[in-house]
Amino acid sequence: MWHIVSDTSCDLHTLEGGEGVFDFATIPFTIRIGDKEYIDDEGMPVEEMLTANENHDELAQTSCPSPEDWREKFAPEGPVLAFTISSTLSGSYNSACTAKQMLQEEDPGKQIAVIDSKATGPEVAMLVLKAREMILEGKAFDEIEKGLNREADGIHTVFALASYRNLIKAGRVSRLIGFIAGHLGFWGIGIGSDEGEIAIRGKARGDKSMIRFLVDEMKKIGTNGKEILISHCQNLKCAQALKEQIEEAFRGVKVTLMETRGLDSFYAERRGLIIGF
Repeated sequence: MWHIVSDTSCDLHTLEGGEGVFDFATIPFTIRIGDKEYIDDEGMPVEEMLTANENHDELAQTSCPSPEDWREKFAPEGPVLAFTISSTLSGSYNSACTAKQMLQEEDPGKQIAVIDSKATGPEVAMLVLKAREMILEGKAFDEIEKGLNREADGIHTVFALASYRNLIKAGRVSRLIGFIAGHLGFWGIGIGSDEGEIAIRGKARGDKSMIRFLVDEMKKIGTNGKEILISHCQNLKCAQALKEQIEEAFRGVKVTLMETRGLDSFYAERRGLIIGF
């Protein structure tokens, strides 16, 4: 039995098709806003968390899974494929690597691959889906690990933010710029760099301009394949409109929509969009 494990940056809750072949589990981040802690599990109250963050002046704190959390999921017999949010954004990757080292010291033959997605949200999900595909094709562990790392290098991320609250709290943009942008309906458009960091590309006023900007960025970068995933934070309308524009711009692609889980809802904020391609 294979074991596919991800932190909750993947935005997936379940993974079908693995009965008797693989199982799938996610390990939650925690988000502390004031004196309230939110655990990004199946019962995560995303709306409550977003509202609390919007009404709290200080920067909220996120905590990644501990090495012991990863170790617990890695321990069952069988090869393990693990996926994390970008190592430049969180300590989750390092925690997973520590857990891998601990288990392999006890059992040198234990097969564990820890994949740094260099992103979050849909890109992590795309890697998980690729892992499922390769397992079902009967590929060997070493081949899968190499293939997943190549895949991580070839997938790209673009995003659009309707809110700048977290960026302002983190000191990434001035309060004045954030206030003006928010009140004039500007979207912030950015990409995930090859190193896994966040880079702001520009701004767009209004939903239609934002969608055009995102599609133009995707054209500049180029699509890696036929699968594109869009995670949205309570913004199905824009996600659907973006899906239609992507399908028109890139013939033959399949675009899937997902809702952000707690961590990516916190990062993207209300109405935010994250696209993996």
